[in-house]
Amino acid sequence: MHPATMKHKASLWDGEYGTSGHITDVHWEGDITQEELIDVADQITSDWQIIDLELDRAHPCHGQVFRLCKFVPDLADATSESQKLQAELELAGQYVWVHCSKHVVDPLGDMVDDSGQTYRQVFNTIMFCTEFVSFDDLAQQCNDNFGKDDWSEYELFLDDDLPTPVASYG
Repeated sequence: MHPATMKHKASLWDGEYGTSGHITDVHWEGDITQEELIDVADQITSDWQIIDLELDRAHPCHGQVFRLCKFVPDLADATSESQKLQAELELAGQYVWVHCSKHVVDPLGDMVDDSGQTYRQVFNTIMFCTEFVSFDDLAQQCNDNFGKDDWSEYELFLDDDLPTPVASYG
């Protein structure tokens, strides 16, 4: 059979294949790109989540499973981005302490404490005080103070949250 006359079918589902509601089937002849198929599904309904493809029996790939999953933005990322923006607004202009540190990976593996819990060594590298602008600004200051890629993470403390030092050097 000629590829242009092969008849294919796509089933639209509103969730996981086989365990959710079947919306409808779409039939077509010849080749279609994923983008074209997604566009057709979107024209039918925005509720589809999975497209299950069934190729014509004469197609050399007939019998193989082909599924397209609808890209849904990760709500956790959207929420965390929203929370990040909210936190930046609340912290703007306040003085904060930034404790920049580097994870030290022991070539022999994680350490084990007396209770049997595993942990990884963290080398505390630098602490500085600055006026908060943004989290990205703090990361840039860690790069400037310690060196790009020479730190793993930072912790942020409000100026009032830090305990009174028990000693000082200088």
